[in-house]
Amino acid sequence: MAPQRSALMALYIALVAGASACGGGLVTEKDLTAAPEAHLYYPGSKLLGTSGSDERSTLTGDYPAEVRAVLQSDASADELYGWYSAHLQRLGWTLGKVETVNGNYQIHTKGDRYVFQVGVDPGSQGQYSIRYSVVPAPCATTPPTKVAFAKCG
Repeated sequence: MAPQRSALMALYIALVAGASACGGGLVTEKDLTAAPEAHLYYPGSKLLGTSGSDERSTLTGDYPAEVRAVLQSDASADELYGWYSAHLQRLGWTLGKVETVNGNYQIHTKGDRYVFQVGVDPGSQGQYSIRYSVVPAPCATTPPTKVAFAKCG
């Protein structure tokens, strides 16, 4: 009887360890909020609102963790983009894409999972947004922008 009990205990420990390993690596909104990028605001900007979400894995796919902030500034779009490019570059980020269709934004990447987007709304009076996200590990790509804004898997 003792060998069966030992085998059951070993199986239980293996299942618990496996479940912990699968769920323990998910990035949370709180994790991202602790990073300097989550609070990288152009000097003098007024914070209008924040939102975010945890990384999550569902039956339909894996979704990135992200934090977003909407801000307002008297700076021009060129000043905002230049300031963010310089500061993010010092933190090891690379400017990956500049897009001017349907509005303006820049996408910066770091490694195979991190994405930082700066978007200036040309129709508003100085309003812009930042979005800092981490692609789920199973979906990492170089650059990570292939799955940064939608589900993967």
